[in-house]
Amino acid sequence: MLTYIDRFISDPINMLVIFLLAFPGRILALSAHEFAHAWVAHRCGDDTAKVLGRMTLNPFKHLDPLGTVLMLVVGFGWAKPVPVNPRNFRHYRQDDLKVSLAGVTMNLILFILAMVAMFFIAASALAKVPTLSASNPSGLIFRADYMGRECLFALEGESYYYVPLKSLLQMLPYASDYLIRPVFGEIPGYLYQMLGYFATTNLVLCLFNLLPVPPLDGYHVLNDLVLKRNLFADPRTARIASSVLFVLVMTGAVGRVLGWVDEQVLKGAGNLAAMALRAMGLMS
Repeated sequence: MLTYIDRFISDPINMLVIFLLAFPGRILALSAHEFAHAWVAHRCGDDTAKVLGRMTLNPFKHLDPLGTVLMLVVGFGWAKPVPVNPRNFRHYRQDDLKVSLAGVTMNLILFILAMVAMFFIAASALAKVPTLSASNPSGLIFRADYMGRECLFALEGESYYYVPLKSLLQMLPYASDYLIRPVFGEIPGYLYQMLGYFATTNLVLCLFNLLPVPPLDGYHVLNDLVLKRNLFADPRTARIASSVLFVLVMTGAVGRVLGWVDEQVLKGAGNLAAMALRAMGLMS
């Protein structure tokens, strides 16, 4: 988070553009997460969230003012937790597990859908990119074998830069500048960038909320499956855990761990995308 602040201070215009492109996806991901909690709670017999108007995708019902401001200031924020009364559940611990997993499951589904959409957009763009010789370039963008790897070359200023196609697929949410914008133009490039931020936000929300620390969903999952204690941690334990978690987030410790997992997931998705492109004849 401190790195985010440093970047904002050093390049506020660019960081503001990034925030504006990422913000719609962030609020949709957060709203979908909370909606999923409310909907599953309703299915399990608890209408608390529904009565309070929280069983909706309307972000104004879910966003927390401080959490929203911090999204801009430090790049990390939160929504208001959906109120749940487990006494209304039909199956006390089993339903708590379902409700706890609902939010992360929703984020995982949205991540997969966004990745699939980006794959087809990238495949459409690659289909328009000609194959040329790296030693005899022509045009703004082309593909060529270079140092034993299939690479994508694009003109920047008076020279070409290149990126291995496999590496590009492994960072598919960030492929706008390298592929989408050179092929389809600025506006489609920005729209793709927004979709990329939406995908990564859902992945981070899924992973972060699975941390087994109260009051996160991961603690409920651990408690329901292993610890078998009261559904909600006592207030003192919750305050201490929340404070420690906040410090770890602000110092970047959580970000480094989640960033590594995020990178491995995107690499795996990129390898699957490469297999699919080879099957489609768009990649050697």
